[in-house]
Amino acid sequence: MENDVFNQVKEEITACTKTVGNVGKLRLIGITSRVLGLFLLIFTVVLLLFAILSFAAVAAINAMSSVMPVWAAALIMAGAYALLILIAVLCRKPLFVHPFIKLMSKQIRSEEELALRTIEAEHQAEIHYLHLQNRVENATRELSIFAEIISRIWSWLVGKIHK
Repeated sequence: MENDVFNQVKEEITACTKTVGNVGKLRLIGITSRVLGLFLLIFTVVLLLFAILSFAAVAAINAMSSVMPVWAAALIMAGAYALLILIAVLCRKPLFVHPFIKLMSKQIRSEEELALRTIEAEHQAEIHYLHLQNRVENATRELSIFAEIISRIWSWLVGKIHK
């Protein structure tokens, strides 16, 4: 009986530990993907800004020259890179965050699915914690009942011996 109760508590603790570990893993994936996505966004914007500045410099040099089409072409390229920066900022989640989530967890494809899985894992951890708490309370209650019975039997025996 005691081994059965202890084995059940041990199994509940193991299951609770696994679900808490799963919650931690999913939260780590979320945080890491956001950080890496933001880093890549900033890196991309900086590289594109350097490209814009280089083309703007070429455009300024060519603007001073007598050949007009080279200058116009450099401005068109600068506009194209500005458009690329705008696209990178507007589409940062599908371009940067979601691919990292997909890479870090092969089953999860988007940030919304990650949030749902995290909530589900937290719920499972709460359920395991409640099961564990109930098992410990039941074991404690049974132990106190046995202790009370033994105490009463002992008191009755001591009372019989002293009479």
